[in-house]
Amino acid sequence: MIVARAPGKLVALGEYAVLDGAPAVVLAVDRYVEVTIEPSDDGTFRLITRAAETTERAITPGQPSGVPLVDLVGAGVRLPRAWNATIDSRELFAGTLKLGLGSSAAVVCAWAGAFAAFARSEGVDSADPGVGALIELHQALQGGKGSGLDVAASYYGGAITFSLARPGLPQIGSVRLPNSVGFAGIFAGRSASTPELVTRYRAWRRDRPKEAAGLVRRLTAQAEAGCAALTGDDAAGWLEAFEAYGQGLDELGASMGADIVTAEHREIGVEARRHGIAYKVSGAGGGDLGLACAADLEALEAFSQSVLDRGFRVIKVSLADHGLHVAQRGAGWQR
Repeated sequence: MIVARAPGKLVALGEYAVLDGAPAVVLAVDRYVEVTIEPSDDGTFRLITRAAETTERAITPGQPSGVPLVDLVGAGVRLPRAWNATIDSRELFAGTLKLGLGSSAAVVCAWAGAFAAFARSEGVDSADPGVGALIELHQALQGGKGSGLDVAASYYGGAITFSLARPGLPQIGSVRLPNSVGFAGIFAGRSASTPELVTRYRAWRRDRPKEAAGLVRRLTAQAEAGCAALTGDDAAGWLEAFEAYGQGLDELGASMGADIVTAEHREIGVEARRHGIAYKVSGAGGGDLGLACAADLEALEAFSQSVLDRGFRVIKVSLADHGLHVAQRGAGWQR
């Protein structure tokens, strides 16, 4: 049996502006998508997906699976026998709600990695997918939208910087949060559609070019300041840039006419300021997760308890030291 695991992510800095060349900081977190795949004994392909709900499919050879990712990855690959597979992304959901931890990107990484390894185990020449190919695959599944930062975090693990020198050409580096800085995710209680918000951002850039250019320049400067603070192990500088970027996202939402910072996130932000905590939405906003950062870990714990008491869900996560891992059950992990 082939087993693949890929972590989810939290975007710490660079949302939206990354699409126009700004650097982003992304944290891979220790909640995982797990894929298993093994030979089928009776010639029927079987797929179980576990996410907000569990679905089981029996797939006739030569027919589509009904899961676009599975069909896209397997297109043109002739396997000598069928498979049984499970794609489990429940750790990136809260019941029926998607948490905003990059589940689709982690699924892409885990499934593509597992399928390539399974094909090789069956004697089919199949190279491990690189990060560029995985980003292209994820974008194909999302109608060409997205920068690829979530795929890069899932692939590499840890804390990374991500920027687009030009569309389709990511530059990815490794960074480290200052040792004194802790973080926690706060789920605002409703899921959001990243592709829809990205579409609105692109329309805003097109329709209001002068206003958009000025605001994107300010967001870019804040993102660059945050990256420089991480490089210099400057906790205070990081927290200042982090909070300033969050305020910039609020301004961006007002300019776009989009609810990037929702009423729930505003309520959480008020509580964060009361505890001296830096807080911003993480990712496209519109719901999903916010991210709290602080050098005072006791204050961060008190804030977390306070928002729990207010009915919000605290997503306690740590950095995932490793990204995509693929192995044969019983053997050591390998990239």
